[in-house]
Amino acid sequence: MRLLTRLVAFSALCTLCLSAYAFDDETSPKDTPSNMQSDMVIATWHAQPQAKMTVALAQTILNKSRYPDATGNERQQVMRFIHYQKQQKNSLSASTQIQLKVLEARVLQGTHQFSEAEAILNKIKSPLYAPALLLLADINIQQGAPAAAKNLCQQLIGKTSYLLAFTCILNAEFTLNTNTASYEKLLNLEAFAEKSRVEKPSIEKTRLENPNANNTAQAAASERLWYYETLAAMAYTLNKPEATLLHLKKVDAQKLPVSALLLWADAKLKLSKPQDVIQRFTAIQAASNRTSYSTDKNIDDGLLLRWAKAERQLSLHDTEIQKQLADRMALRTWREDVSHAAQVASYFLDIDYKPAIALKFARLNWQAAQTRSDARLLARAESAVATSSTLN
Repeated sequence: MRLLTRLVAFSALCTLCLSAYAFDDETSPKDTPSNMQSDMVIATWHAQPQAKMTVALAQTILNKSRYPDATGNERQQVMRFIHYQKQQKNSLSASTQIQLKVLEARVLQGTHQFSEAEAILNKIKSPLYAPALLLLADINIQQGAPAAAKNLCQQLIGKTSYLLAFTCILNAEFTLNTNTASYEKLLNLEAFAEKSRVEKPSIEKTRLENPNANNTAQAAASERLWYYETLAAMAYTLNKPEATLLHLKKVDAQKLPVSALLLWADAKLKLSKPQDVIQRFTAIQAASNRTSYSTDKNIDDGLLLRWAKAERQLSLHDTEIQKQLADRMALRTWREDVSHAAQVASYFLDIDYKPAIALKFARLNWQAAQTRSDARLLARAESAVATSSTLN
């Protein structure tokens, strides 16, 4: 997972694309190797053989990777689909080829491969394609170019909903100049977010009359989630943890993506309410274990890190959670895992204090992502090393 400014418009992107192929999947078990090898995986899952599916279903599968009950193989499954479709390139329509490019870019972006994702998006012959613009805007924010991101967001006006376009613009503005002005502007758009709320009975009724009603409802829910998550992140950055929690309460609290749960946990920890974090994450892990094919406790790294921080606030040490996190971080450190570098750096600053290792991974993270939170993490690690050197 990334730090708080990692506000990726995954759900919004899912609803802006069309579908193409049929889907028919089966599952078969896959074992986890017992020895630590370079290709070792942390989570286990039921591997799925190559099968046809629609672009829309591939987008849905990728979107599932954002949630705490993800199995861990969503990205691999989507990449197999993309590779299969590339072999059928001559038989694909131009619009389907564009959708596949955006889908592949989203997978790469999700693992901090920003340059590779941007290169794919720049090959799209329809430069004003809304999902590509939205993803390019997010990539520019992650690479420390909010002014370029704002320009891309402005091009969304008239090509997508008012709420989505202006959330994108104000998110870029806030990153460019962090103050209450952009936050207040976004807060003033709440009426548009509330209009996107669709009650379930009306969804069922409309679906009978319009086969595309489900897609429309999903798009509205995704935009609403992104709006409130962006608002919550701004509030947290402005040191308003209570407001952060209030914004997150406006969406379905039982179905928050990991990025929103990280915001929620950080706000709770800032308010010195660690027991709330422990209780909620214990329930999340229990639910995941009930529905997972694996017996492993494969809770997301970021959530596990906040869980351990909550325990430390309660002066708990050497717990099962902290041992699990230590094992996870040992593996990440051994791999020099760039996509989790921010979590590793934070772990060695806040849990197992080792400034030199923290600085190494903060620098690795900075090479890939250059938001303000990444800069703050790097500064913290540099300060810790300097202080350690002085004391020694």
